[in-house]
Amino acid sequence: MPIDSIPRVALRWTPQGKRNRGRPKETWRRTVDRDLKTRGLTLQTAPAIAADRAKWRSLAIASSTRLRRED
Repeated sequence: MPIDSIPRVALRWTPQGKRNRGRPKETWRRTVDRDLKTRGLTLQTAPAIAADRAKWRSLAIASSTRLRRED
């Protein structure tokens, strides 16, 4: 995937500015990092696994099964 592709740019984008008082910052990036961490992945290792369709599919199935058990 080219370095300037929209998905790559969106993944590395950092919002500028400040938030008002109140809720702590919860960004899309932090949510993705936390979700990857629960699966033993990092933002650097996830693209390699995503490139291997079989590995990514098994990870997605295992994750959805785990989520159903937690409900």
